[in-house]
Amino acid sequence: MSQRLVAVLESLKFDMDRFAYIRKRSATQALLILIEKVKKALIKGEKAGVIFFDFTDAFGSVNRAKLLEKVGRDFGISGRLFMHIHSFLSNRYARLKICGVWLDSEVGTSAGTRLGPLLFIMYLCDVPDWISPKFADNLAAVVVGKDIEFVEKEMQEKVNKLMEWTSKADMMINSSKTKVMLF
Repeated sequence: MSQRLVAVLESLKFDMDRFAYIRKRSATQALLILIEKVKKALIKGEKAGVIFFDFTDAFGSVNRAKLLEKVGRDFGISGRLFMHIHSFLSNRYARLKICGVWLDSEVGTSAGTRLGPLLFIMYLCDVPDWISPKFADNLAAVVVGKDIEFVEKEMQEKVNKLMEWTSKADMMINSSKTKVMLF
């Protein structure tokens, strides 16, 4: 990635630990960053733990009003571009089939569009900064420490803090897809 592009992204408060939906920001790069963090800890003789988080219906859970607030407040988008995003999100329905009945949902952003994934990334702009790397709706948190008890305690604190964030953001963690690894 060019230095100029990095500078522009950083000036827009873009999260440089974000991968997916961005050219030259792949899953492989995200995994290499994660592996390197764990490897460095193990080389130093420390213990490491990683929590892999996954959101339940990530794109379908985005609160559109909160998304528009973040787009304006956190990214400074206003005027015609803001109105275009507002229009994109307005009167857009996802059809859900629940117990054989079709329902319309007015939450979420369309993953199948070019704008949808970018808006999803923007929605997650204030996820705690110790979450790294972030790949689409999959997040990871690495904890390093001298002993496993410390690592486990810190991991639990990180889970608690992310749960607070998800509550404010109207998102849910998919507990069946969320995994923990200790090294």
